[in-house]
Amino acid sequence: MQDVDDLDTDDVQGIARKYRAQGLAVVDRVVAAMRSDARPRVRANAATVLLDLFYFGGQKDTARPYLLEALGDPSPDVVSRAADGLAGWFLEDPAVKTALTAHAEALRTAASSSDPIVQAHAVSALEKMGERPPSASMLRAANSAIRRRGIAQALEAHDLTAVPALVDLARGDPDVVVRMEAIPVAAALAAPDVRDALLGDLVADPDDGVAGAAIKAAGDAGAATLASRIEPILAAPEGNRTAAAVAALGALGDTAAVPAIAAHLEDRSTDAKWNAKLALDALAGPARELPAWQAWARGKGYLPAK
Repeated sequence: MQDVDDLDTDDVQGIARKYRAQGLAVVDRVVAAMRSDARPRVRANAATVLLDLFYFGGQKDTARPYLLEALGDPSPDVVSRAADGLAGWFLEDPAVKTALTAHAEALRTAASSSDPIVQAHAVSALEKMGERPPSASMLRAANSAIRRRGIAQALEAHDLTAVPALVDLARGDPDVVVRMEAIPVAAALAAPDVRDALLGDLVADPDDGVAGAAIKAAGDAGAATLASRIEPILAAPEGNRTAAAVAALGALGDTAAVPAIAAHLEDRSTDAKWNAKLALDALAGPARELPAWQAWARGKGYLPAK
C-alpha cells in the first residue's frame, strides 16, 4: 500500500485537503486502504478522506455505506472517525442511528483514549448522537476545547463527581481560558470548604484573568469567609482586579469595606466606579447616583476634598 503511505499521518485536515484536490479519481485507492491497510491510522484517515471526497464531490450520500462498513473495524481510531462522520451527516437515517447506538459503549471507551485524535472524534461523535461523553474523559482531555466543553457539561449536569478534576483545572491548567472557565463551575459545585480553599488561593493568582474569575466567583457564591482575602486588593493601586473586588465585597455584604470601596468612586476605570456605586447602594444605602456618592465620600473623608 505504498501509494497511500501519506495517509499514515496525524495531520488529518492536511491529508483531507491533499486528497480533496485529487478528486473522486482516487476513491478506489482510498477505499482499498480503508479495508485492508495494516495501519489503523491509515484506515482511519482513509475513512475521513472518503467522506471529504464525496462531500466536496457533491455525492455525500455515497460515503454512508463506506462509513458504516468502517464501524466494523477493530481499531477505535477507525470506529471513532466513522462514527463522527455518520453522526454528523447521516443521523436522521434509522439504520445509521441503530448502528451508532450499538457502538456507543465503544465510543465512550474511546473517549478516554490517550490518543488525542481518537479521543476528539469519539467525544464529537457522542455529542452529535445526543450522548453525554464521560466527564472525566472530557476534563482530562489533551485538547483544551474538549476540556472547556467538559466544564460546560459538568455545570449543566450538576455533576458533583467532576469537582476534583475541575479544581485541578482551575489551579493548574496550561490554558488560562480553561482555568477561568473552570473556576466558577468548581465554585458552584464544590462543598464550601473545598470552594473557599480554592478561591482563597486564586484571588491572589499571578494571572489577572484567573484572579478576577476567582474574585467574582467568591462574590457570586456568597463566600463571606473570603472577604478578608479580597479586601487587601482595594488597598493596592487601582488595577485589573479592582472592579471585581469592589463588586465581590458588595455582594458579600462586607460593610467593613465601605471606606475602601468609597475610595474607588473616582477611579479611572468606569467599571470600578460603577461597581463602587452599586456596592455602596447595597452596603450604605439608600441608592444614590454616582455624583451623590462621590460627594458623600468626600464628606466622610474617603475621597480627597475638591
